[in-house]
Amino acid sequence: MERVLLVTVRFHDGRYHGAGDWPPSPARLFQALVAGIGQDGPLSDDASKPLEWLEELDPPVIAAPQMTPGMTIPMHFVPNNDLDAFGGLAANLPKTRTDFKVWKPRLFDQTAAFHYAWRFDETDSSLTHAQHICDYAERLYQFGRGIDQAWAIGEIIEPQKLDEVLLAYQGVLYRPTGGRYGTVLARPQKGSLQSLKVRYKTMSRRFTPRGQGGSIKLQFAKAPEARFTPTAYDSPPSRQVFELGRNANDGLFAVWQLAQASRLVVSLRDGAVTRLRDAFPDRSSEIEQFLVGRKANGADDGPASFRVRIIPLPSIGHHHADRGIRRVLVEIPAECPLRADDVHWAFSGLDPADPETGEVLELTVTPTEDESMLSHFGIGGRASRVWRTVTPVALPESASRRRIDPVHRAAQAKDGTERAAEQAGAAGAVIQALHFAGIRAWADLIRVQREPFEGNGERVEAFAPGTRFAKQRLWHVEITFRDPITGPLVIGDGRFLGLGVMAPCPTLRS
Repeated sequence: MERVLLVTVRFHDGRYHGAGDWPPSPARLFQALVAGIGQDGPLSDDASKPLEWLEELDPPVIAAPQMTPGMTIPMHFVPNNDLDAFGGLAANLPKTRTDFKVWKPRLFDQTAAFHYAWRFDETDSSLTHAQHICDYAERLYQFGRGIDQAWAIGEIIEPQKLDEVLLAYQGVLYRPTGGRYGTVLARPQKGSLQSLKVRYKTMSRRFTPRGQGGSIKLQFAKAPEARFTPTAYDSPPSRQVFELGRNANDGLFAVWQLAQASRLVVSLRDGAVTRLRDAFPDRSSEIEQFLVGRKANGADDGPASFRVRIIPLPSIGHHHADRGIRRVLVEIPAECPLRADDVHWAFSGLDPADPETGEVLELTVTPTEDESMLSHFGIGGRASRVWRTVTPVALPESASRRRIDPVHRAAQAKDGTERAAEQAGAAGAVIQALHFAGIRAWADLIRVQREPFEGNGERVEAFAPGTRFAKQRLWHVEITFRDPITGPLVIGDGRFLGLGVMAPCPTLRS
């Protein structure tokens, strides 16, 4: 039977001064537990066994509150650990005080809790070890730096109870991915506790007398680092698929033209914004910021990674598929301050209106549990190396093609050198688009063109009308990554407007 060890940490102040990691890593919690029980002196073998058992568990699920960077606090005249540059002699310590450390705390809701949940198989010994960890949690007194005063409690709960805790949690969930991409956090490994013990003993003998008589000097030796292992974590978004139906309510799909993907996304987005603003008038600024991408005054759009994405899902996966849009995916990032269930409610049953004329469109939006279409876009299925655009990518003005006046087509025709330069510039812009979309995978090969890569696609010119993007900025793109990745993959300046949607190439997945 599976059980869960849940350690909940709360801070006295809504500040965290630990350098580097966010959320605070499992390794930091492990060290805080060791520090708490180590106040009475070196750990006995019996006291060490529960921590050694914890080392060998799979990495925990982490729940952390939403964070904002705080002000910078300079701390002057702090040793910069460069004593080795002065011969390692303690007498030269004042020479190292030539710099200052800068602390930049992270700010969060003071009442919020941090949860760390390890799953384990129930046995008599594992329950005993887990109960001891719960006892150790009650002795925790700081978490991060010494000024980060905190306290903790430990519980042994059922997996169903953990699901309830995480479902009700008003923060960000981080789950270990088992891969190489994501937020990398240190966690205990076998031998971590022993490495901390060695470090503690070495720290007490950092200064060793050298020499004889009146020439005795103190030699400094740096303590070995504690041993932890890096683990990639992901904070998965909340996703809901919606079907487009006809207002006639005859159970048939409404088929939206592929080239009008942006018009569909804008109409759905504006309809959801109106619903949410009517229901939560005091949160209008947040709704505008994280659904539209701007505040009510038109400024400060905030981090793009926090924004809700509305991704059209054309019918693909077969060479006879017509690529009409019958479904959309609404994706709410874990960091988004808007509640996922509120956003899903805003789209459910929506009767959107045309963004230009205001006329109600002949379609309605209904949530569905059928997510089979997602696999065609690389979601929840096999990772792929080769990806192609379904809707073209909007690249910056610097990657635009030169416009040719139709009246002077022959006189203004481009030669091969100019076309190659345009394509090279566009390929470089695709690299930047991947970066801004948060894709860290290495791209080995990039192809760009105006024509679709699939027979039933549309040329880029068909997607430009009704958008703020000139047709010269639109490109169909094929990317071959060094390592397979999963979807959804949506890139470019129009990624929140239905453009830049990509799908794995079914014949070139390896």
